[in-house]
Amino acid sequence: MKSATIDQSLREHLKETFANYIKSKKMRQTPERFAILDKALEQKVHFDIDELYKDIEGEYHVSRSTVYNTIELLCECNILRKHYLNETQAVYELAEDKHLHLICLKCGAVKEVNGTEVSDYLSGLRFRGFHPTFSSVNIYGLCSTCARKPKKTQKP
Repeated sequence: MKSATIDQSLREHLKETFANYIKSKKMRQTPERFAILDKALEQKVHFDIDELYKDIEGEYHVSRSTVYNTIELLCECNILRKHYLNETQAVYELAEDKHLHLICLKCGAVKEVNGTEVSDYLSGLRFRGFHPTFSSVNIYGLCSTCARKPKKTQKP
């Protein structure tokens, strides 16, 4: 997976967004919360909370629950998005990025492709009695490697 590359102006904007959100919820703006935000912005595009916790625990003394709670806050204020790209574990990524996920049903590989047109189309849809906040598009199939592998023949 590619690395998340965030320029300094976007990083500052996201920190300000997070600070404003925390303030609106009448929560404390702790250094730990902002350290978690910084580490989240440095992660691979798709990361899980355990990866983030391992990455941050060497530098900061934070509990696993603080990491989980902060990641949920970052999702609430639309900085991160939670995805279930497989059946077992949630992964997170920066909400700013517009792409589709191509997920191999055989090996589980996830490939990202530009999905700006699809994302723009979906965000323009209106539903009676429902106010969407974001959309996520996952397309399932076989990657080229798995599609090329010969199928094992079964004996009757």
